[in-house]
Amino acid sequence: MNYKREVIDIPNGKGEIIRFQMNDQNSLTGQNMKDLGEILNEIKADNSKRGIILTTDNPKFFCNGLDAENLLSTSRDKLMDEVGGIVVLFGELVKFDKPLITEVTGHAMGGGAVITVASDFKYMLDGKGRIGFTEVNVGLPLPGSFIDRIKMCVDPRYWAEVCLEGTTYKGAEAKKIGLIDEIAPTPEEVRKIALKKLETLSKIPSAAYRSTKNTLNAALIANLEQYKKDTIKSFEQPGVVDNLLEAMTALKEKRRPVFK
Repeated sequence: MNYKREVIDIPNGKGEIIRFQMNDQNSLTGQNMKDLGEILNEIKADNSKRGIILTTDNPKFFCNGLDAENLLSTSRDKLMDEVGGIVVLFGELVKFDKPLITEVTGHAMGGGAVITVASDFKYMLDGKGRIGFTEVNVGLPLPGSFIDRIKMCVDPRYWAEVCLEGTTYKGAEAKKIGLIDEIAPTPEEVRKIALKKLETLSKIPSAAYRSTKNTLNAALIANLEQYKKDTIKSFEQPGVVDNLLEAMTALKEKRRPVFK
């Protein structure tokens, strides 16, 4: 089971805590991203559920991005479906119009950062874990939908290093630039902050919250389909697939990649 779901009582209804437990690094595959999208849509349609918290019990990794083993075992003609799954999942996260809170208690690289930035409120453990959009460092152009979202929260002075360098940040650094809303010294304190926020948000009339959130994200949502098309085109650029596979192979072999 990739996700452990726990229903909790909150004011005016129920909430869910969804724990990632995909593998030892909580890495993403086309299938487990599709599964999470289906869970989001199920909760979205359930009027008794007021919001969710995304988290993990893994002490080292919140989500370490795309699964290298899975990509290397996927045929080239199916590779776009696997890689593009994170763009589809991002769209489902942004369209999830109930409260969405993420607890980053370990590394959140690539897809992990994407899931985090798509959330309404983002809390991080002030420890060794880092967060960053490392796509460019494995040869993948950063999709426009991710960049639009980054611009909604990150201080403009840091857009270039976040997007173009794939810089990774510890909790305090991520908070400084706006990528994370708050940090806490222990996982228990992170949970305390997240639960308090979910309880506060659940007291807001649901229709008002959902409508306002959809309006807040309207421009991004309107462009999701175009961004998916743009991502496919960028993936077809010479060298992109070769560089991605080289990066995944180097990761598996624990060496530095040699890009074209």
